[in-house]
Amino acid sequence: MDGFLDRFRQKVISSVWQDAPQELSHKEIDDKIALGVLLWVVAEADEKFLPQEEEQIKNILKTYSHIPEEELGVVLNSVKQAAKERIDLYLFTSELSEHLDYAVKISLIENLFRVACADHDLANNELETIRKI
Repeated sequence: MDGFLDRFRQKVISSVWQDAPQELSHKEIDDKIALGVLLWVVAEADEKFLPQEEEQIKNILKTYSHIPEEELGVVLNSVKQAAKERIDLYLFTSELSEHLDYAVKISLIENLFRVACADHDLANNELETIRKI
């Protein structure tokens, strides 16, 4: 049985990286998937998803994940869809933990705070979501 990350990885690969080889390694794609999904979850945590937060997510995905501008819309739609499914943060982060390096994990947390603070207000719900992650 595939985990959430496996299913989502296939969705992103098939919709965004159409010219990619059949099987990209976990390392090549997991940080992009994890980053997008977790950023979105944190942005929605305070129930006020603001334009500044979405803009920060776009900037982080372009800069950190090197997602080209023309592919950003598809990636964001995939991330939004995953966030709507209300992922189980514990299962998702446990699955990620197996594949990501410590430095990538630290970078993920730093970027989560960038999104949470994009509106110059770190809400308790956002902080608690980051703690859970």
